[in-house]
Amino acid sequence: MRVWLLFLVLTLGLGLIAGALVSLDAGYVLLSWNLHTLETSLWVFIGLMLVVMLLMYMLLRFSLLLLGSDWRFNEWRRQRRNQRARRQTTRGLLSLAQGQWRRAERLLTLSADDSDTPLINYLAAARAAYEQGKMEAADEWLKAASQSTKGAELAVGLTQAELLNSRGQKEQALAVLLRLRQKHPKHAYLLKLLVKTYLDLQDWVALHELLPLLRKATKIPADKIKELEENVHLQLLERAVRGHGQRPGEGVAELKRLYQDIPRQLRYSLPITRRYIELLIEQHEETLAEHELRNALKYVWHDELISLYGTLKGEDASRQLLFAEQQLQERPNDPQLLLLLGRLALRLNKLDKAQEYLETGLRIKGLPELHAEMGKVLLAEGDESRACEHFQLALR
Repeated sequence: MRVWLLFLVLTLGLGLIAGALVSLDAGYVLLSWNLHTLETSLWVFIGLMLVVMLLMYMLLRFSLLLLGSDWRFNEWRRQRRNQRARRQTTRGLLSLAQGQWRRAERLLTLSADDSDTPLINYLAAARAAYEQGKMEAADEWLKAASQSTKGAELAVGLTQAELLNSRGQKEQALAVLLRLRQKHPKHAYLLKLLVKTYLDLQDWVALHELLPLLRKATKIPADKIKELEENVHLQLLERAVRGHGQRPGEGVAELKRLYQDIPRQLRYSLPITRRYIELLIEQHEETLAEHELRNALKYVWHDELISLYGTLKGEDASRQLLFAEQQLQERPNDPQLLLLLGRLALRLNKLDKAQEYLETGLRIKGLPELHAEMGKVLLAEGDESRACEHFQLALR
């Protein structure tokens, strides 16, 4: 409102000044060319000149519009193209999310050249083409994406690796990821894709080498990292005894070395300790298994391991019994430990001690295993009637 008011005041002022000048003297202008002359006042002549100049300016602008070289028109046309490209990109992404692959690919590629983010257009178009089974088109759009934006190598490479993984081309995906890792060694998502690919390829050695970096460079939850670490070490232990072409004893030596190399907080976890002992038993190394499990029980205590220890026959059963009795001082009400003590005492033919341990365990918890062992003790003592009662209770 103030601008219009100022404009009106200026116009009135200029009109008053012009009117005053005209009233002083109208002036005289004579134009002559060949046989033609034009006579008019100075002020009319000035007015005509202004009109002619305005017409010439408008004619010039119109000519520039036709030729396409007017910067305002070009800017307006560019904005229109960008707006149309944004609308098409939005529709293309919506189509992609809705599974309309063909429509998505067409809209995204049509709007890519005029889009503010051509990289996104081409990457999304590559995925749409892949979903249609058009592998060559997907590769073409990935190439276009790489050329569209400077520094897009990582984004394009990650998308390419994802598509290759989806196709089942694990080795090719791994090659792409390893090439990207040379330039981006600590990129979190790259490392996650690398872990997934190694898992699919069951490359446990490579995964083992990658583990130290995962905790530092990624935001994978700690429990997931621990689960992955346990799985990798378990597979390496399995591989140690399943290797081909090993001489006798080599598998056990490699198994023991790998177990000792596992970080302590993982080495004495239940899954790893249990599987390590089971593998030693499978390799007919029961004595070594008893020794290793006895050491492990100082750090990890679990009913499964106690039960497993009771089945092992070490070099010295008396030493096993002594070890178990030492544990009873800290865990006097542990039925699994009392079961272990009963088994070891029975193995040493210490029937009174075995019966005492088993009766104590049964008072705490009537486990079927306790009844079974009690039946064996009573049978060894000649009390067949009571032994049958405990065997029946063990079967319930």
